[in-house]
Amino acid sequence: MTSEMQPKQGTWLSNNRRAALVVTVVPYLLLGLLEHLPGVFIPPLAYFVAAGIWALYVTPRLLGLPNGRKPFREYCTDIRLLPMTPLWRNILLGVLMAALTLSSILLASLVTKHFVLDWSFVPPLRWVKGLTRGVWEEVFFRGIMLAILIRFYTQRKAVLWMTAVFALVHLNIMDVTFEGVVDVVSIFFIGLLFAYLVLKTGSLLPAIVFHYVHDIFVLLVQNTPGASEPTASMLLYGFLWAALAVGAILTRRIVERWPT
Repeated sequence: MTSEMQPKQGTWLSNNRRAALVVTVVPYLLLGLLEHLPGVFIPPLAYFVAAGIWALYVTPRLLGLPNGRKPFREYCTDIRLLPMTPLWRNILLGVLMAALTLSSILLASLVTKHFVLDWSFVPPLRWVKGLTRGVWEEVFFRGIMLAILIRFYTQRKAVLWMTAVFALVHLNIMDVTFEGVVDVVSIFFIGLLFAYLVLKTGSLLPAIVFHYVHDIFVLLVQNTPGASEPTASMLLYGFLWAALAVGAILTRRIVERWPT
């Protein structure tokens, strides 16, 4: 297989790699400004609805991404939003991966001996905001963007490019620190597991469940006030990265034993 793939037939936009990626990522990021509107629950809900309209209507019907204008069901198949079967296997895989990563972070927090259980880190608003991150980040990155890149690159190269962009959009360019860069590297590794789940199962559902549950509880399990920052960070990333490797192995074995 060559390092780059020839793009399949589609619209001008879907055959223009850079333009297709820009109109996939930039609108999603700009829609995030809706969360800064006045209010508590309405802004994140508005963000969720607007991102959904862009992903499920504007992208396939008006922009013709990722593979040209198609019926809605075919579009959902292209981005792996469908099929979701076997439903329970995919849901359980997502929950298992989240339990694995959250447990590793909790273990690292406990080792510091400064862990404090504080349920205020899981307020109702976090559950609402988590919907957009869990659902639409997977649709935009592991769904639309990955499908676009696979038109031009091998699957492995497409995954690496997509995951790199996914990690970089989490970097605060206004306040770049060493800790922030390490965090982006960690997000890159998590993004690889998201992508592996999607490709191995053929469905976005496990990654959506994993992403949502992980984001809801991550601050709860890494609350270590008073702990040495370098020590806490080393433990957190060390345990988490090991858990991600274990997660990839478990995913492969579970899918092999419980195939689609």
